[in-house]
Amino acid sequence: MEINQDKVAPSGPPPLARNWISFAGSAIGLAMFAILIVLAGSDLLFHTLGVELLFLSKSPYSSLVTYILLPSVMFAGLGLVVIGMLLEARRRRKIDPNLHPLSMRIDLNEDRLRRRAMFGVLAVGGIFGMSSVGTYQAYQFTESPVFCGLVCHEVMKPEYEAYLFSPHARISCAECHIGPGAEYYLRSKFRGMGQLWGVMANSYHLPIETPIENMRPAQETCEHCHWSDKLFDSIEKKIWHFSPDRTNTAHRFDLLLKVGGGSKDLGVIEGIHWHISPDVEVRYWAREGDRQDIPWVEVNRGDDEPVVFRSPDCPDPLPPDAEIRRMDCMDCHNRPAHQFKSPDSVLDAYLARGALDASLPYFKRHARELLERDWPDTPTALAGIADGLTEKYANRMQGELGAQIVAQNIEWVQRLYQRNIFPEQNVDWREYPDNIGHFEFPGCYRCHDDKHESPSGRVIPNDCTLCHEILGQAEGPAAYQAKSYEAGEFIHPRGLADVWKGKNCTDCHGVNQHVEASEP
Repeated sequence: MEINQDKVAPSGPPPLARNWISFAGSAIGLAMFAILIVLAGSDLLFHTLGVELLFLSKSPYSSLVTYILLPSVMFAGLGLVVIGMLLEARRRRKIDPNLHPLSMRIDLNEDRLRRRAMFGVLAVGGIFGMSSVGTYQAYQFTESPVFCGLVCHEVMKPEYEAYLFSPHARISCAECHIGPGAEYYLRSKFRGMGQLWGVMANSYHLPIETPIENMRPAQETCEHCHWSDKLFDSIEKKIWHFSPDRTNTAHRFDLLLKVGGGSKDLGVIEGIHWHISPDVEVRYWAREGDRQDIPWVEVNRGDDEPVVFRSPDCPDPLPPDAEIRRMDCMDCHNRPAHQFKSPDSVLDAYLARGALDASLPYFKRHARELLERDWPDTPTALAGIADGLTEKYANRMQGELGAQIVAQNIEWVQRLYQRNIFPEQNVDWREYPDNIGHFEFPGCYRCHDDKHESPSGRVIPNDCTLCHEILGQAEGPAAYQAKSYEAGEFIHPRGLADVWKGKNCTDCHGVNQHVEASEP
């Protein structure tokens, strides 16, 4: 087929974009651009005026669609326009190479070309202006807790639920997991690509393995808000415990917690946060990746030679591939925003607050047994909790008040289950040891066990008073009365006298170890 040059309009040949591929790309691009304007406007109104359109702001996927999916499809449409133009130019050159040479001639003196150039500049400017806003919004969205916790909800649901009820619920995920600066942002996004592929290919591990090996040092994240130079004082900590007996006997312990910290400049380096003082360096080797077994510790105070402490079973020399890690905040505060509470601890907390009614006989025991049971999935667990407590307290539900108390307790136990136990993801308190303290998990005892010894015979002490002292304790009705502060020795509840001495708390209270009261 040949083009008759006599029939070519004086304005020149038709635009290269006049082909079906470019038409389709233009339609896609314009449609996506129009929808993007509407959705971005809705998002703007929601965040500035609180006006919600199309109910989009309620969905965790609205920002994903608005700032990532739609722009991607729009630019794909523009790409089709360009591809169509290139194919059309190639077709025309085959017909008549002289009429459609490879070189491009732009003469803005021609009205036709000037109008097209102005339209192109305006279109490109508008598109890139919108894309710059969209890029920023996409960046903000991918850094948000909603993106981390809900978009990949199948994987991250337990961590997101725990985060919502953690002390760091007002801190975004990125502030701890990434921190400021372009370097770690790019690192995280490259890692995220691999994680995204794992989610799409269903090749991820459940439960999610910890600790995260590539976490940024705590000095560059945690210490934006907390740092040892500003920690000097002690604080009072109140601990509640309820016995699994008939009356759910309350026990209150008032501790003076020696937070400590400080700096050499001020002449104060003491207390718990002595470990991370900038003037002290504590290094350790953990035998396994979970950092629960620490056989080798080195302490460097700066003015002395480093002192090495080894447990009796520590190899000497250390394995060639031993990873020596400097101790920082995350070695004790390893669950700052994703805490999965044990049934014991969470029931104690909500019985103390009055959300759970302690008047039901043996309530803590029955509720704990139901929470600890290995349910196949959450719906089955919720139904089992309701049926189990209803059966136990059927005789209490005759009156209106009794039925209300039982129903309230059932609702709270179900709620606590949903916040802390996730059978679909194989997640519960046993999977993620919490190294703060030493009640249910070894925590402090990983090093402070009176067994880590230096060549000179010094040991890392197991002295409770290094970190806290008892200010007072009470049980039964007296636990709810006014406190009288008086330092003294710990008295074990339930008349166990000195049986606790010489033992670690975890020997009896560790995960899956319960000292029961008499049977109901």
